[in-house]
Amino acid sequence: MVVLGGAGLLGLLLVAQFGVRPTLERASTLRRVVAERREILIQLRAKSQEYKQLQTEVDQLGSAISGQEESRKILSAIERVRQAAKLPEDALSMKPTTTSIDKDYQETVVEVVLDSLTFAQLIDFLSQLDSLGLPGSIKALDVGRADRNPGMLRATIQMAAVARVKRM
Repeated sequence: MVVLGGAGLLGLLLVAQFGVRPTLERASTLRRVVAERREILIQLRAKSQEYKQLQTEVDQLGSAISGQEESRKILSAIERVRQAAKLPEDALSMKPTTTSIDKDYQETVVEVVLDSLTFAQLIDFLSQLDSLGLPGSIKALDVGRADRNPGMLRATIQMAAVARVKRM
């Protein structure tokens, strides 16, 4: 009886050691891994939503760019604004620089220098420029005293526009 009881106890210990304990450890590991994977899944879903939103914004930007005029037309638009703001011809100088972004798009940065103008003329020029809805934005604005006339202002405006490259 004692031997059978000892053999039964030994059998129970072996089953507990090699059957139940590894099963419990495996279940604990699986719970931990499942929790980690759920967290990763939540992060992936959030990144997926962010990606979809960014892709929508890129598509909207691409369609807006594809419908725009060539970026060179910015120069004539700026000239029209100069005339509408009644600035003298020698008050304005423009220097365009075109850079290829990739095979389909290019960025044109136009540096506009307005010299010998009043604060009211500068505000009028900028508001008319903004009202045109040009394809792009003002990247930089630097205002200081004019070289030729210390009582007047000198403004340097950098405008950037992105346009689709015309293929022939």
